[in-house]
Amino acid sequence: GVDPRALLRAAWQNLASGRRLSGASTLTMQTIRLIVPRRRTWRAKLIESLQALRLERAMGKTEILGQYLNRAPFGSNLVGIEAAARGWFNRAPDELTLGEAALLAGMVQSPTRFRPDRHLAACLKRRAYVLERMERCGLIDAAARRQAEALPVALRRAPRPFREPWYADWIQRSLRSRAGDYTTALDPALQRRVDAAVQAQAARQGDAVAAVVLRVATGEVTALACSGDYFDLRSGQVNTVLAPRPAGSTFKPFLYAQAIDQGLLTPEWVLADVPRHFGNQAPANFSGTFAGLVPAREALALSLNLPALALADQIGLPRFWSKLREAGLVSLDRPPAVYGLGLALGNGSTSLLELANAYACLARGGLWRPCRGLAYRDAEPLEERRVFSAGACWMVAEMLSGDTCARDAVGHLAEVRLPRLAWKTGTSSGFRDAWTVAWNPEWVVAVWCGDKRGWRGPATRVGRFAAAPPAWQLARGLYPGGEGPWYARPSQVVDRRVCSVSGRAAGALCRETRMDTALAGVSSWTICPVHRRDAAGAIRAVWPPEVEAGLRQLAAAPRNGATAAPADDAGTPSIAAPAEGTRFHAVDGLADQRVAFTVAGVPDGERLYWFQNDGYRGTTTAPAPFLWPPERGSHRFTVSRASGAADQVTVMVE
Repeated sequence: GVDPRALLRAAWQNLASGRRLSGASTLTMQTIRLIVPRRRTWRAKLIESLQALRLERAMGKTEILGQYLNRAPFGSNLVGIEAAARGWFNRAPDELTLGEAALLAGMVQSPTRFRPDRHLAACLKRRAYVLERMERCGLIDAAARRQAEALPVALRRAPRPFREPWYADWIQRSLRSRAGDYTTALDPALQRRVDAAVQAQAARQGDAVAAVVLRVATGEVTALACSGDYFDLRSGQVNTVLAPRPAGSTFKPFLYAQAIDQGLLTPEWVLADVPRHFGNQAPANFSGTFAGLVPAREALALSLNLPALALADQIGLPRFWSKLREAGLVSLDRPPAVYGLGLALGNGSTSLLELANAYACLARGGLWRPCRGLAYRDAEPLEERRVFSAGACWMVAEMLSGDTCARDAVGHLAEVRLPRLAWKTGTSSGFRDAWTVAWNPEWVVAVWCGDKRGWRGPATRVGRFAAAPPAWQLARGLYPGGEGPWYARPSQVVDRRVCSVSGRAAGALCRETRMDTALAGVSSWTICPVHRRDAAGAIRAVWPPEVEAGLRQLAAAPRNGATAAPADDAGTPSIAAPAEGTRFHAVDGLADQRVAFTVAGVPDGERLYWFQNDGYRGTTTAPAPFLWPPERGSHRFTVSRASGAADQVTVMVE
């Protein structure tokens, strides 16, 4: 614990000489100093003494010695007896000879002065002193001492494994003030796959890339990787998994879950994506176009900005900010007013690890638990809190899953068989950051791509092109057979019939209806307010004034910026997807990759003729898509009717 006489002796000697001649730290006090390094002052010595007494009450002598040996330096950047034994002699500690053990024991007083590879004579003298003390204490006899002293020092430097430095840094940071034996949650095989995916995407994209794979049930971080060289002098040790960055559209699923829990919408509830002002701002979508009237599921899947801003305005900015922090996004540490409604669009910053753990909250049905780098033990209680209802989380997952959402997130890669996953991508302002998160009941996979300095990026630095390919690769690797679990429908989710125009509970004036899901006792059951009778008794759809104004403005610029061609013999075919200039990413060694080309403006059953770079490629019968195995490079595709009416689109495969 503490040696009072040694403290008094050291104080007298140091005061008398005016400089530090001797110390008085016991092994327990030295252990405290190794756990929490401090400057050597009288105040620090007092704190170490008090903490040493507490440690003596909490742990036995053997445990304290173990803590000391596991943290003590042994020269050549070797820390801990295990590293020292393997680093100097290429043995485990329990395989050391008496002479080797004595040599290491003597080194801890001054690891640099007693390094055997540089100061062998001093090291041997120190070893002899340790052996002599052991003999005096009765731990060995004279014969054992002479035998140990007679043996030459045979250094066998072992190669030092250096793996997962960013994961190790994160664990060490979280355990800095804790003592004990711990097992990490790291999955070595999965970590190798994550490392490979991150480095490969960084080489292709020319950006920094980071990825996290998190186990939903326990919050265990089973893999964590950053691209680049850890020993790069400029920014190698920047852990981009922990660095806060603007979140882009990745906050929108939390906004929709909160709106569902407040009874403000259901999946088929129609939202207005039309031009409108919020204060003195006139925001637009990433595409620069407006979708008009869309159900909530489509608004979320397409990541439309205007509906998100309207929802945040309706919920209230402080409440939305508080909900994000409840979900673990604590990097949002400034007042809500600083972010404004732009928080719904991700102008606030979060780290990749925070974001992955927040999505784990959605993935486990609205229960937040802290993420952890240490392995979970079955008997260990889990800290948790309810943030969203299970029903809201189920609806959000349903809205962001399925073939269409997967295709929107990862393009033609979705044609390869995958387990069902929910997907969300995001891109921050100026193409500075690209994000993709995929989740199901078992796993969350999150990927970030960007510049460590926060500089603007190229137009290809978007979630779909930059972050989605490695996320897709990692998600696919978790389920090699293509089968995975999905969510059971919560009991609080009920079916209801809604108006096809408004998405609200159907009334007597609603001529067309469809089925929707809702939260029992939570969702609004107000009868459709859109359909009304006018003075003449006719049924009309009457929207709020700001929506009507936006719809009138869109009338001059129809949805997607063009009027659809009529489906008759005189019409011109229009390639609906992919869009002009779309970039795809081909995965080496993966069979059955296909890009699907779809056409609008022609009647079903008509034969269409396809050309690639002026070469004939075959025919399809509408509405069947034309499936093309991607080839790297730029390609111009033409679709033509028998009449000669045609449309073209150019795509790029990287």
